[in-house]
Amino acid sequence: MVKSEVSTNVVSETLVEPDLKKQEQNQSHKDGSVRHAEKRRTGTCQFADRVAQVSIEKYREVVPVKWRQENQQVCLATIVAHFKTSLRKQTLPDNETVDKVNGEDENETTAIQGPENDLLIVMGLGVGTKFLSEEKILSDAESDIKGSYGKRIRDSHAEVLARRAFRRALTVEIKSLQLSASSRSENNNQDEDGDDSSCRSMDSFGILRQVKKDTEPTTEGEMREPSSCTYALKDGVTLHMYTSSTPCGNSALKKFSKMKREKFDSSIPPDTWPRNPHPCFDAHSLQLGQCSLLVKKNGTKTGPGTENDPGGNETHAIDTSRIEKKQQNWPANLTDDWCPPGTTLPHFGRGSLHSCSDKICRWNCLGLQGSLLSSLLNKPLYMDTLTVGRKFTSCISQRAVCCRANGYCYDGNITETNGNKNDDDENQNFYRLNHPSIMGTGVYLDDTGTLDMSNSKVVGQDVRFLSKLCWVWWSERSSIESNTDKMENAECIDGEEGLLFSYNQMENLAQVPCEDNKMNEYSLISTYALSNSFLGLINEEIPKNY
Repeated sequence: MVKSEVSTNVVSETLVEPDLKKQEQNQSHKDGSVRHAEKRRTGTCQFADRVAQVSIEKYREVVPVKWRQENQQVCLATIVAHFKTSLRKQTLPDNETVDKVNGEDENETTAIQGPENDLLIVMGLGVGTKFLSEEKILSDAESDIKGSYGKRIRDSHAEVLARRAFRRALTVEIKSLQLSASSRSENNNQDEDGDDSSCRSMDSFGILRQVKKDTEPTTEGEMREPSSCTYALKDGVTLHMYTSSTPCGNSALKKFSKMKREKFDSSIPPDTWPRNPHPCFDAHSLQLGQCSLLVKKNGTKTGPGTENDPGGNETHAIDTSRIEKKQQNWPANLTDDWCPPGTTLPHFGRGSLHSCSDKICRWNCLGLQGSLLSSLLNKPLYMDTLTVGRKFTSCISQRAVCCRANGYCYDGNITETNGNKNDDDENQNFYRLNHPSIMGTGVYLDDTGTLDMSNSKVVGQDVRFLSKLCWVWWSERSSIESNTDKMENAECIDGEEGLLFSYNQMENLAQVPCEDNKMNEYSLISTYALSNSFLGLINEEIPKNY
């Protein structure tokens, strides 16, 4: 496989771009021919359709109507929490009604209930297809302005934004749990057994519970009560990811497997999902790119051989040190003609941001929570299912988001001792290769749109994601006990700049990046903001804009 490590040894080779015009395939249609913006498809089960439905409803709730009307073809991704019936009864405040939970109250969180009164709630949402050019990425990395690193969001694809939003939601909830625990501690609120209630599971709305740490040794060798808590998902809560279109990269590589149409399984109840193990993965075509890592292709270059001049030739510096010697002559490493649209190979020097398929595969190894929050959680948070809309193929998605990592991630629990020979307790790091249930959905994001297919059309070139604006939303309640989200509207981001964008729904008002109108320019899901928020969780000094 292609290694992702960076090395300074670069060998200059000439790579000739093929004539892109020769690769174009045309289809002729009669005058007046149209097709649906989203091809008709069959979902896997009722649960997949419910996840898609609650995601689309949240998108329509928090993204401005004007923008949605102007951009009907978009990429949407969410991370959704599923609450079982018994947990739902515990978490809903006493004064809340079922109607409000269903979203009848405009100010309440959009949610979907099943026949058994289970609950689906969106925790993080992202809309976008843009990312920073390599020029901006390098400029951002080399910036000598103190404190500026990490303010730009480099990758604004929907899946990446949704995961960042989920991390923000986790941070907000942990902060609320800390404040609630601190308040109870000040009031000397203890349970009947005398235990500190700051480390009890809270019967209130939220997906996390506090877990009391084991006693810890002092310098004198005595045992004392822990000074802090860790956090875990509440019993009965599971996480589910939805993306309206197949993730870019390996998921869009429709080869190396025998593909078949999805069949709807009506025997699966609406509150559960298929739990069949993934078939044994056969890595039979590594030399052809079956498991290769891919990056998002930089589209800002100009000159011969680029998108602005597809008929010319272009010379690139290929870093062969990134490839193992025995793999350097593999067909997949000599050209990127085989790569899915918008992607290329890391060693070609045309991009550095890994594809969404690669990132989801990494999240299925390390969890959705990120490296910083992992220090506050008792184990990683993995998705139980992945639901995909457009261009979904089950066997291809399984390979792309998890199965190809077999052998590259320890599949099981990693046990580490705590360094105290006299202590028999062991700390478990539950990192593993997670195989989520992969499902398709028959729920359409753009159900009414049609495309004019009259005359000759280039295959695969009818859908265009033209807007540079991206949107992100996360669940943020005023308190952990509250069922009302403070964040009513999504945050708007300029995907080509990585900064906040001041979007105005009124046509006569100017719309400019926030850095130009003296506003706080960085998003609260940027690396800069998430890092500072984490410092706030561990009682470090945090900036004013936390």
